[in-house]
Amino acid sequence: MFRKLTTLLLVLAMMLAVLPMTGMAEDLPPVELDWYFGQTEMPDSALVNEAINEYLTEKINTKVNLHFWAGTENWDRMRTMISAGQDVGIIGFGSQTQLDYVSESQRGAYYPLNDLMEEYGQGIKALFNQGIWDAMAIDGNIYGIPTLKDNGYFISLIYNDTMAQELGIDVENFEFNGFRDLEALAREAKEKRDAAHPEWAEYPILWSVDRIHPYNFAIENFLNDSFYAVCNLPGIPNIAGVDTETVTNLYDTPEFLEYAIQKQKLVEDGIYAYDYTDRTEWQYTGAIFGWVGWGYTYMEKNMFGPNFETKMRMFDNMWTDTNNFYSAGTAISSKCANPERAMMVLNLVNTDPKLATMLRFGIEGKHYMRDAEGKMTFAGSSNEDPGNRAYYHWYAAPLGNLTIVEAPETLTGPDGIMLKNMIEYNNSCIQAAHLGFVFDISNVKTEVAALASVEAEYQSDLALGQLSSEDEVREIVAEFNDKLKANGVDKVIAEMQAQLDAWKAAR
Repeated sequence: MFRKLTTLLLVLAMMLAVLPMTGMAEDLPPVELDWYFGQTEMPDSALVNEAINEYLTEKINTKVNLHFWAGTENWDRMRTMISAGQDVGIIGFGSQTQLDYVSESQRGAYYPLNDLMEEYGQGIKALFNQGIWDAMAIDGNIYGIPTLKDNGYFISLIYNDTMAQELGIDVENFEFNGFRDLEALAREAKEKRDAAHPEWAEYPILWSVDRIHPYNFAIENFLNDSFYAVCNLPGIPNIAGVDTETVTNLYDTPEFLEYAIQKQKLVEDGIYAYDYTDRTEWQYTGAIFGWVGWGYTYMEKNMFGPNFETKMRMFDNMWTDTNNFYSAGTAISSKCANPERAMMVLNLVNTDPKLATMLRFGIEGKHYMRDAEGKMTFAGSSNEDPGNRAYYHWYAAPLGNLTIVEAPETLTGPDGIMLKNMIEYNNSCIQAAHLGFVFDISNVKTEVAALASVEAEYQSDLALGQLSSEDEVREIVAEFNDKLKANGVDKVIAEMQAQLDAWKAAR
């Protein structure tokens, strides 16, 4: 009930935020802005840009020049433009634009948004709770608007329901909280499958899971795919005997050793395959029972073709950390001549479903149609052929709030269930204890680089279970940790702990 009420209040806030703009365009002088984001330009990009400008002119007497930039070369050029003091208008940050939120904020690339949001971006402000906005603050100022999308680690088991029904495997009543819980289900499925279908006995029962986090451990991580300096999450003590404030080397814990031993054993016993190279077709046969998924909020009936039906069971814990908000979003250039109008544009982009949909799918009647029931469809449109679409930018995180976008049921399921679940799962996420903390590696840059090399040497074989025995796993994990120590892991942990303690004390 609380989640439903939260969602309704959010929708109401966004509606109220848009209403004052209606009818005010004639009171505003005309403004034109550039907007750079990380998407590939499509054949009808210019045509859609014109339609968007018609809409924005009507609403807030503003036009935007959409720059569909993709590729490292473009974003290297953007850094040069920023350094030269150019007005780049509205600009994306995160993985798709290759512009780091923290470093670009600190070097003065982005305009501080605190006051702008108060006056022109109340709809944006309503998208996230205060804890998230506090996390976006760099030295007291908010410089970017995170994209409202799947803002947490939504880990799930995607499973072959046709097999589950045939063999009497009750997926829904299994507990799912990490690497330990999947083993019992997988062993039951293999035993029953191999007895019923001996022709499939050589197939693995699970598809490859080659990442330690977030598939196997729920932890707060500060160094992307490095796990030698992590913290426990509130209420999810994956590392026993450690609180949420203590920085810990995951690799040097009993839990990691247990995980590595388990993975080797599961490969040895045929639960996982040793190598999945050039084995993609295995997924479509009906012989595989499960896939561990990340980010799914809706599962289509035949994800892997017509041979079997798929369902999804979410893991019991969902959580989020700083990276989920820094990895995709929108900022305003610090040199923007009209930052107030840029904020008005972004407020509409994040609260107006028609504009959000147009940015992704183009113009109704050309790039998408309505069927007899009034539902959105690509049938009969210039986007009908997936290999030759005229304008199509799904999921497009750099374009703002995804949860208000209208999309065909082929993308979001019946009645947009994917996006509705996305909102619910976001609201269910446990927030990391240090949301907004960013580790400054300046004092340990040499050690961080050396430790990355050590991880590259050992991490993959352990995560893939490709060692020969439990004894070898124990030997390699010990060797791994010896090399981490020799290359300064304790110094990095001490530096991170000091920064974390200082950050906590200052809040």
